[in-house]
Amino acid sequence: MSPIFIGGAGRSGTTLLIDLLGLHPAISPIYETDFVVFIARMLSADAPPEQVMQKIHAFMDKWTESLPHRPHNKREHERFVHGPHHILFDRELAMAQTQVLMDDIARGRVVAGFRHFMSTLFSEHAHLDNKPRWANKTPAYVRMLPVLRMLYPDMKFIHRVRDGRDVACSIVTRPFGPKTYEEAARWWAGSVGAGVQFARQHPDQVRVVRYEDLLSDPVACLEPVLHWLGEDDVGELLSRHTVGLDPSRSGRWREDMPANDNAAFKASVGDLLLTLGYAA
Repeated sequence: MSPIFIGGAGRSGTTLLIDLLGLHPAISPIYETDFVVFIARMLSADAPPEQVMQKIHAFMDKWTESLPHRPHNKREHERFVHGPHHILFDRELAMAQTQVLMDDIARGRVVAGFRHFMSTLFSEHAHLDNKPRWANKTPAYVRMLPVLRMLYPDMKFIHRVRDGRDVACSIVTRPFGPKTYEEAARWWAGSVGAGVQFARQHPDQVRVVRYEDLLSDPVACLEPVLHWLGEDDVGELLSRHTVGLDPSRSGRWREDMPANDNAAFKASVGDLLLTLGYAA
């Protein structure tokens, strides 16, 4: 079975998407695993192997402190069946596999070692969840798709997209990320554009799922996605999901975004909005 990865610009509903997919009897959802992004960056850095290994070990030692529970910044209206984070493997296993990764890096087995590290942790998660297959979601994956494909040539990537203006209205109110609509437009276009470019190169490995489509008709939206993944039984699983589906959260930019910022946003990334099916 092909590994499943999910990513997209932050505040695009990636958590809701994997929460729904994780209701499927064959798919175990895993998120947020930003340590994968950190390790990938470190392994591609121009630094001595000893320094790379030291930084990776220190990061994992800190990251695993609270496993299986992780802190989050989700708001009151954001409720998910599996929670804002879903990780079932424990600190002991994660640190043991980190040491195995260190040994592989020292031997020059970087790609194979990284793949083994991820697969071991994620397979244990799926085993603990009593499911045969895992799906791994972290928004920043959209910017490291060539790395994921190098690790897993047969991977499937679900690109979660949302109207960039709604994303901007959400992100500028957060304590992290862009602080202005102009910055948000550039940031959104960079993230989404990376996914669009990868899809053009590898169309059979990418499926776009729009936030708005999922909210308006989740069964019609996810049924073809699950078929594409080789899975079925979408109707029954969605009937068990009772939270998070609020269509009123679409198009809120019409009220929340100042007119001058809206005009500037469209001037900056209007072509990309049209490419994704959003009226500019």
